[in-house]
Order: sequence, then structure tokens, then C-alpha cells
Amino acid sequence: MSSEATSTCEPGGCNGEPVPRRAAELTRIELDILHMLGRGLTNQEIADNLDMNIGTVRWRLNRLFRKLHARNRIEALARAWVVPMPAAASIPPPRRRLAPEALGKTQIAILDLLKHGMTNQEIADRLAMTVGTTRWHLNQIFGKLQVRNRVEAALSANANDRQQ
Repeated sequence: MSSEATSTCEPGGCNGEPVPRRAAELTRIELDILHMLGRGLTNQEIADNLDMNIGTVRWRLNRLFRKLHARNRIEALARAWVVPMPAAASIPPPRRRLAPEALGKTQIAILDLLKHGMTNQEIADRLAMTVGTTRWHLNQIFGKLQVRNRVEAALSANANDRQQ
């Protein structure tokens, strides 16, 4: 069996390029970084946890994105779900949150596109709105879901999808 599998990566995907699927293709540090991305940690938090500077984290993220044929953190996580994540005792536990507020129809549509790794411009084009309006809705989504960024929002949405 081949070490790579092809994927269309829809929507806004990876243009039919092969996507690595085996853990053997990723280094231990890349697996650790993926695990921290999956927890929604920022570059600075990843740097602190791995005792490295933020420039090194950015460099490692860029290499990881190239290996996974991903444009951003969300696409990298989506492509890495099949990779077993290592246990990491040094990673802080997730913050406790209250129940998230209900999202409107537009916000649900934006969140669905966000989960596929689409950029603000791609979301705006798909939903026929301006980039500014998309950003405003994203900020509303972040507040309602009590998250800090796009990755945490996508993870929160995926967790809610699994619970339903």
C-alpha cells in the first residue's frame, strides 16, 4: 500500500495533490505541534511548551503545512486526524467554558466554511458578503463559542457536531 493517499480537499482544497497519511512521515516534534494545534494553542503557547522561540515554531509550522499540503492550521488538523497524536503531559488542560450561545444561520454557515479551512475572503465570496462583514461575524462566533481563534472555533464546532 502506498504511503500517500489522494484527496480532493473540498472546499478550497489542495488541488488534488497527494496528502501524507502516515505518522512515519512526521517527526516527533511535528506530532507534538499538531497535538498542540488541536488544543487551539497559539504560536507563543506552543513555543513556551516546547521551550523554543516563536520564530522556530513558525518555521516548523511552515514545514508541517508543506508536508500536509495545508494552507493553514485548520487544514493541517483536518488532514492529520488520521495521525495518532502523542500523549503530552506538559500541555495545559483546556479552559473550562460555560455552555456556548446559539449561533444564527449566517454564523453557522460561516463556521461550516471555517471548519474546511477557508480564508475570510473565500468565505465572503462564497456567502456573497464583504470581508469586513465576515470578520464581524467571526468575532461574534468567537464570543458566543467562548474561543480565542479560528482553530478553537473549528474544534468547538467539531466537538458539538459529535455530541449531536
